[in-house]
Amino acid sequence: MSTHGDSPAPGPEDPSGTPGGWGQPPPGWNQPPGGGGPQSPAPQPGPSSWWPAPKPGVVELRPLGFADLLDAIFAVVRRAPLATVANAVLAQLVPALVLLLLVQWLDISIVALERALEDFASAPDAATLGPVLWAEAFPHPWPAYAGAAAAVLIVQLLANVLVVGPATVAGMRAVLGLPTGWGQGLALARGGMLRIALWNVLLGVAGMVLVAVLVAVALLLASAVGIAVAALAVFGMFLVLAPLYLWIAIRICLVPTLLVTRPPGIKRAVRSSWSLTLGSWWRVLGLLLVMAVVLGIIGGILSQLAAVLGGQLFGAAADPDALVFLGIVLNTLIGALGMVLTQLMLTMLQVDLRIRRERLDLALATEALHPGSSHPIPGYGAPGAAATGT
Repeated sequence: MSTHGDSPAPGPEDPSGTPGGWGQPPPGWNQPPGGGGPQSPAPQPGPSSWWPAPKPGVVELRPLGFADLLDAIFAVVRRAPLATVANAVLAQLVPALVLLLLVQWLDISIVALERALEDFASAPDAATLGPVLWAEAFPHPWPAYAGAAAAVLIVQLLANVLVVGPATVAGMRAVLGLPTGWGQGLALARGGMLRIALWNVLLGVAGMVLVAVLVAVALLLASAVGIAVAALAVFGMFLVLAPLYLWIAIRICLVPTLLVTRPPGIKRAVRSSWSLTLGSWWRVLGLLLVMAVVLGIIGGILSQLAAVLGGQLFGAAADPDALVFLGIVLNTLIGALGMVLTQLMLTMLQVDLRIRRERLDLALATEALHPGSSHPIPGYGAPGAAATGT
């Protein structure tokens, strides 16, 4: 199977031709012949000609390795800090602020909850005292708490969309060295963000339907064969469905990015992501796992630093509720950083796969030579095998 679909194979007339295969570019891809001195002869067209890969922005227009992807992520952050990190922090602070306001409105106190749990554990008649202690810790009716949880989830969904859209635009524009401001990133990603929100809703509905089916099956089995057998059956279904879920998740992981970087259409984005990840499932999974490890290390360092600073600022006699609020804000900041870096990784990974599969490097090289004559998002209308379904 060709790694570039039905696109024409690179030849002498293709100065940025990319060799086939899924590994690193071959040695000498971007090294000048003859030492690169002023007397080095110019390359002549031919089957063994040397052609340097252009680098108009944060990456060379060739297949990318993990080091290239990681370097590009932080290069995008340096070029567009407002559209990436600053935007992510502000977007993620909104759900945190909503959560804090709801905690205050519902009178949720960590101290009261801990006291109720201690009384419940030490009570001689826990069955009778339990409802009373529960009412003390949660004084409002359960619909209020359910509505608050739903409000937080909706706001979090909107905040995630606000992070993904501008970060993707900034990453694509940085590939050609184009700057991206805060307002510009939001404006260019506006249509894509609406489609991402709809995509997230569809995924949420599909997840709830799956959970409902599993719960219904578990209840039916429990009533028919007993709880122990039903628990074993549900555990077996989990062992089967978990790998299937992971496989599908990797195959469609590029959909939010493609909803911004391709012409409109959720079906088109799903088909494109499915095609781009064909044959590279393990590579995509490995890159995302390594990125998760890197983010975990960064998050751990920031958490330890915040714990030390918090202990010095508040001391040992700090209010537990105040520490909880501080923890919510800290986790929000760490989560925002992790989200924007992960999205930039997916954006650059999408560029890499489109170069390998669709020869996106040719379209980007053309756009770099004629700035201002194409879509503000580089590669937006570039044709390819994965895009056309051929």
